[in-house]
Amino acid sequence: MALAQAGDRQAYQALLQAIGPYLRAIARRLLGHEDVEDAVQEILLVVHGIRHTYQPGRPFKPWLATIASRRCIDLLRRRQREGLRLGEALDEEAHMDAEPGPAERLERAQQDARMRAAVGRLSPGQRDAVRLLHLQELSLREAEASGGQSAGALKVASHRALKALRRALQGEHDHVP
Repeated sequence: MALAQAGDRQAYQALLQAIGPYLRAIARRLLGHEDVEDAVQEILLVVHGIRHTYQPGRPFKPWLATIASRRCIDLLRRRQREGLRLGEALDEEAHMDAEPGPAERLERAQQDARMRAAVGRLSPGQRDAVRLLHLQELSLREAEASGGQSAGALKVASHRALKALRRALQGEHDHVP
């Protein structure tokens, strides 16, 4: 890597070819077999862009593995967000044509009431985190600026709130005859 940083093109090409299998293994382990090649390409782009940050006296593989792991995690998050959006769009499309009947309206009203009650049992910080991050869909940075809580506190509050809501709503669902 030191030669590549110094501008040796052949060393850089050899390095990129040598790290390819290692990056594929990391991507496959974290992503499964989907998107491995795309992930490797994105990782290589990141490595190319930040290669100047590598310190030659330090171990190369941990530096590379950290970059690869973080990029794969970003890709997983993106895939999850896109999957949720696609699922929501499909749900909306399926329900757009069908006017809900009385039973469906009653069920929705009951679900809304259960959700409001469950949200009402959350702490104020957890309610704020849910409102900012999930209902208003603000980024952590935006939520931090508008909510008065740090990004770390928002993450913790959001995680705990969603866990509590899941537990409360699942528990109520389990007790329905």
